[in-house]
Amino acid sequence: MRRNATRSEVLRTSSIGVFAALYTIASVVPISVFIGASSLLTLNLIVTPVIAILLTPIEATSAALIGALLALWISPHQAMFGPATLLLPVMGAVCGSLVFHKPKFGVPISAGFLLAAILAYLATRSQFAYWISPHVLALVLAGSLPVFTSSKYRVPIASFISTMCEQAVMMILAVYVLQLPAFVFVSAFPLMLYERAIGTAGAVSIAFACARFAPAYFGKI
Repeated sequence: MRRNATRSEVLRTSSIGVFAALYTIASVVPISVFIGASSLLTLNLIVTPVIAILLTPIEATSAALIGALLALWISPHQAMFGPATLLLPVMGAVCGSLVFHKPKFGVPISAGFLLAAILAYLATRSQFAYWISPHVLALVLAGSLPVFTSSKYRVPIASFISTMCEQAVMMILAVYVLQLPAFVFVSAFPLMLYERAIGTAGAVSIAFACARFAPAYFGKI
């Protein structure tokens, strides 16, 4: 019994390293441009929700932080917000994992963060309020998540919440650090929808595949 418990702990710990490495590798594969700065958005936006779904909050925090630090070291030019760029995957992974694995605490935390980000954006960029429409949807879905018990609904919803929490950090940093004007958000809106759709769909596919083919690592989701 103790041996099985130890083996399980080793597998869970190794998964932190696996996903940190996956995040780092994905960080050098561009999929979109970041309008307003000389940087690219990469495939790592798919990995963040996967980390949130498959790992516990503590594991997700560790994997996201380690992966982000390694990505910053390998591709410093991709850090459009400097060291603050680390907050993107960390908040996305933490909020998504809390919502999925600990909804009692995760739902109010994630919903509160999204609400704060929405209000912070509207306080200075109300000229283009449509930008926060997917964030509002994520906020509503976070509140409704406890209603759903089937993983076929909970995994896509939690993945979307995770990627939108990541985007919310990017949004706030773009407004208050880069101080991008409203017209930039108008231009970037279609790209943002595309990126978050890719992040959600990709994460859902990978999460279900990992749970199916490597149940010793992840168990059932």
